[in-house]
Amino acid sequence: MFQAVPHLAQVATLLPGTFISNRRTTLAATRKLYPQLEQARYSRWLGRLAAGNRMMSEADVIVTGSPYRSFLKPYASKKCTVFHGTYMLLSKDAFLSNAHFDLLCVIGPRMQQMINRFADQVEVNTAATGFLPFCEFPEKSPEQRESVLLDLGLAPDRQTILFTPSRRGVGSWDLLAESLVQNTPAQFNLILRPHPSQALTSRAKDRDSFRRVAALAKRRPHTLLDLTSYPLSTLLSVADLMVSDANSPAEESLFYDVPQLLIETPQFSREVLAQMGRDEGMHPGDMDQLLTLYDCGPSVFINEEGVDLSSSIERAFVERDDRARRRQGYFSWVFGKRDRLANQRVAEAISASFLN
Repeated sequence: MFQAVPHLAQVATLLPGTFISNRRTTLAATRKLYPQLEQARYSRWLGRLAAGNRMMSEADVIVTGSPYRSFLKPYASKKCTVFHGTYMLLSKDAFLSNAHFDLLCVIGPRMQQMINRFADQVEVNTAATGFLPFCEFPEKSPEQRESVLLDLGLAPDRQTILFTPSRRGVGSWDLLAESLVQNTPAQFNLILRPHPSQALTSRAKDRDSFRRVAALAKRRPHTLLDLTSYPLSTLLSVADLMVSDANSPAEESLFYDVPQLLIETPQFSREVLAQMGRDEGMHPGDMDQLLTLYDCGPSVFINEEGVDLSSSIERAFVERDDRARRRQGYFSWVFGKRDRLANQRVAEAISASFLN
């Protein structure tokens, strides 16, 4: 799961290890973004003939970002999860799916609040570590912004809009990507960053969509379609407006207090999110707080292709300052500390639990 790679890469800066995956596309993207990270491939068929399989069997500690309960069960190693993304939905069932880990690294107050609700029913070992990808978030400055935008082929004298839709099946990419390129006012830089599940795939429909969007982007000045060439943190550091589906990148961008424009569709809206929470058995109080993400910026509902968001983009910039307190409050609930030290806390927690 590529979403967990930035988390694991930060752990590896202090606790060197080997990144293991069975997906060639994930390994290739990881090699491009984190060339210093040692990696090996796991094979379902080759057994100990594959380097990744041997390393899994010999590891003292396995650190991962997803439950993988049945996959991890045969290994005697101590097991730790750093989760992936910002883990917006944590119900009792989701909590139980992670209860097999020897250590859970808690992202922030929201996750701790959800875990505490089930503390009398599920006993786990946790450590409050913070959000690992923040470790690589650049320090913002006018010089940094100019350098990054020039490297991206964009204009430093223009504000930058970043589009980060959710995964295939629920995200707004298919409805919105092409019309964003065609209709976003010319005075803005525009970056389109599809979800990793679409970017790292051989699926013909996704690749056809990328080709169409890339062709349109060539005709619009100051436009970038980025699949995995740059860390998401780099793109967030120069964004002046996030256009998203109320997802993990939207939450992460609040590290920089980026204004929001939230997209709702029939596949994913606040009503759909609330129903997902009910289906998962989330506590109503947790769900009510989660839905306040939609208060961090204006939202627009779209149910067809070709929608022009120009007026909504203008509104988002107009309301930027008025919604600053809501963005700050939401960030504090999800992440707590606004620092870049989570990898140190994870390394200390793993060392104290397993390596001493």
